[in-house]
Formats: sequence, structure tokens, C-alpha cells
Amino acid sequence: MSTQFKVGLFVLIISGIFAYLTILFNDRGFGRDKEEYYVYFNMVEGLSKGADVQIKGVKVGRVDDIKFKENIVEVKISVDKGVPIYKNAIAYIRTLGLMGDKYVYIDPGSPDAGRLPEKSIIKKGQVFSSAEEAFSSAADVAKKVEILIDNLNKAIEEGNLTELIKKIRILAEHTDQLIQENRQDLRKTVENVRIITDDLRTNLPKLIDRLDKITENIESITSENRDDIRDLIKNLKETSVALKEKTPDVLDSIDKAARQVHDTVGENRDDIRKAVEKIKDASVRLERILEKIDEGKGTVGKLINEDDLYNNVNEGVKSFAKPFKVINRSELDIKLYGETHTGNEDLKAGIGAIFSHRPDRYLYFGALSNTNGKVLKEEEYQTGSTVTTRLTRNYGILFDVQYAGKLFDLGESSSFWIRAGLKDSGAAAGFDLVFSENLSVKSDIYNFDRKFASGEPSRPQFDIFFQYKFGSSPIFLDLGGSDLLNSNVRGFFIGGGFLFNDNDLKYILGSVPKP
Repeated sequence: MSTQFKVGLFVLIISGIFAYLTILFNDRGFGRDKEEYYVYFNMVEGLSKGADVQIKGVKVGRVDDIKFKENIVEVKISVDKGVPIYKNAIAYIRTLGLMGDKYVYIDPGSPDAGRLPEKSIIKKGQVFSSAEEAFSSAADVAKKVEILIDNLNKAIEEGNLTELIKKIRILAEHTDQLIQENRQDLRKTVENVRIITDDLRTNLPKLIDRLDKITENIESITSENRDDIRDLIKNLKETSVALKEKTPDVLDSIDKAARQVHDTVGENRDDIRKAVEKIKDASVRLERILEKIDEGKGTVGKLINEDDLYNNVNEGVKSFAKPFKVINRSELDIKLYGETHTGNEDLKAGIGAIFSHRPDRYLYFGALSNTNGKVLKEEEYQTGSTVTTRLTRNYGILFDVQYAGKLFDLGESSSFWIRAGLKDSGAAAGFDLVFSENLSVKSDIYNFDRKFASGEPSRPQFDIFFQYKFGSSPIFLDLGGSDLLNSNVRGFFIGGGFLFNDNDLKYILGSVPKP
């Protein structure tokens, strides 16, 4: 084998390997992994297999396959692995240069949409106009321009354009004259517009802030009362269903009643005539009585015609109405509560009413029950040399009646109050230190007479506790110390319940379904 043959064979083998590698690397890219995606277009005119895929002007892949599928064209592309394509990406078919080849351009989208998985579909695909379409559009525009020029030439030859220009000049002169005559008014108008814009610039942000606050308040009201609104809608639905069900029966009842009235009128026609005659006679007598009243005869006539008697009656009515005016401007709160004392083992439950006739005064009326009752009296019995002591307790209803007044204010929403009256059907006193509408410290001293009973603590009961009301809801919680003056029964005090004001009561009563 000659040296020339060996050299030729070697060059042929190397050329084959080089050609294979060129085709291989051109098809897949040297040392690069690919990710496949699919795009759907209505048409792909000029796009061929092997066309470039670009992102921001950089080639990142190629078109692998083009198929016609269910009246649309499916384009399979491969993109270098690691090139980010997101779920809101858009694919375009563009032309490279004026007469160049077609290629696929990808707008990768935004990272906020999330990464598009491999073998997924790029949902948006668009095709830009080709050069032929652009030339066709340009030809259409040229024809339209040619027609426009012909029309202008005709208008100039016929004199229509000259006449139109004259009219435009006259219109311009009239407009200028109108502006000259109304210059002051125009200046005032411009000045008013400036004032209005300045006011808007100043007040519009405030108005927007108020609207935002109103929106927030509406959202908070709806969120806080969402359950109540649902209950109200439920009641309305139940009412509408009841009306639909009962309306036919009601109409039947009305029809029966109308027939009965018709029959009754027919049967008692003579009696009705006599009743009408009696009514006429009574009207004549009433007219005579009114004439006497108008003449000032009798007590009623004097009351109407004499000012002194009228003034006396009027003053009496006003005096009688004063207490009702006080009630009308007063506020009423209803309290439902329960409490337990760990030391003396009292367990109480009751209801109370807080009547506020002035901002700095209120009356408290309550009724409660206590599992330990209240000591009424102590009796001793002697049998021989043995003396037996028996305590009589009242396990019935106990009453609270207290009058409270504010001594002084401690701040914008803080104040100090004192109370005195009855608690658990016995003398009592206390004070309230109010920090806010929802938080206060309260104390009570009562049960002064229990020291006279054997086996009972020698000092009165003194309780002090915190009371917290949960936001705008009626729920409250009490927590503090109980019977602090007596070490043998000293303990904790915990309680809670509901405190309804006027508005709560009106809403609750208004939400109750009517029978």
C-alpha cells in the first residue's frame, strides 16, 4: 500500500468524521443539553424545520418539527437547558431582515409567573406580517393616496378648494374677533379653572383619604357583623318562603271573607239601613254638641275657649311629661353575668340593668342567686346542758341597688367613680377606676352583718378585680381577688358575661323573626 493511498484514506476518514460532527453539533449544539417546548400558530408561512430560536437577539435553540394538528400548526422547538422560559412567555414568528428567513422569537416572560416546565406549551403565539403582505399594504396605501391627489386636483379645477380656503379664512377672522371681544371673560375662566385645580390639588388627597377610611370602616363593619348579616339574610329568605307558601291560603281566606260579607250584607240589609239612620242621627247630635263647645258652654267648651284653663292644663301636661323626657335621653345597658369565688366558695349568677340618666351618674338594679345563700339570723337552742346554734339562710333571689357618681376625670378616657347602696340584699359601697371603654378596675365591700353569725368571717367581704370588655362585642371578663380582708376564706374571683347597650338590644330585637 503506497503512502499516497494511505494519506488519501486518512483525509477521507477525517473528512467523514468532521462532516458527521458538524451535522451532529449543528443539530443539537456542542456539549449542550436541550429542553423541548411546543407552540401553536394559525399559520407558519415561510418557517421551516431547523430555523433559529432566539431570545433577546441571541440564538438559544432551533425548530425541531412542524406538524399540522386539528386545524392549527404545532411547532416543536428545543432550547438550551438553563435558558429561563416562564409561564407567561410569548412566541413570535419573525422575518430576519427584509427578505430573510423566518425564525421563532421568544419573549421569556416574568419570573413572577413561575418557570415553565419542560415539554410544556407556550400558550401565546403570534405571527408578524411578511414582506409580501407589507408590500401589498403599501400598494393599497399608494392607490388611496393617488385617489386623494386626483380628488384634490378636481377640487382645485372646479374652484371648490379656493372657496373652502376663503371660508376657513372668514372663520379664522370671526374666531379671532370673538376671542378679542371675550378676552376678559376667557381670562376669568382660565383663572377660575386655576383656582379649581388648586383646590382639587389641596382637597383631593384629603377626600381620597376620607374615602379610604370610609371603605376601611365599611369593611370592618361587614367583617365584624358577617354572621349577623348572614342571619338577617337567612331570616329574609325564610320570610319570603313563608310568604310564598301562605299567600295562596291568605288570598283564599280573603275571598271567603268577601263572600261572607256579601252574604251578610244581603241578609241584614234592613238592619244596616237602620244602623245608617242611627249614625245620621248621632252625627246631628254631635254637630249640636260641637256648636255648644264653640259657644263656650260646658267644661269642654271652657277648656277650648278660655286661655286660663288651657294654660293650667298645658302646664300640668308638661310637668307630667318631664320624667318621660329624662327616660328618653337616658341610656340603658343590660348585664348578664356569672362569677365564682374560690375562697368562700360563693357561686353567683344574675341579671342587672344600668340606667344612665346623666353622663356622670347612673343607677344599677340587679337580681341574683348565690349557692351559699345569705345569713338571715342565728338562733340558739338549749337541750339540757347542750346549746345548739342554727343559722337561717336565704337561698332565694338577692337584690342589688346602687347609685354611682363620677368624682373626677384622670384623662381623656379615664375617670374615678364611687358607688353606694345594696349588694346581695345588704349594705355595700365600692369604687370604679375606669381606664378606657374596655378596661376598668372595680371594688366592692359588703356583707357587713355576717360577723354576727357564728362560723362566719369576722370582717366584711372586700373584692377587687379587673373587668375587660372584648372590643365592640358584648362579652366581658372579670378577674381579681375575693374576700381579701379574711385570710381563712381569701381566694380568687373570676367571672364574665354579656353587657348589651341600647343599640345591641335594638338590633337583637329587630333580628328576631316575627311569628
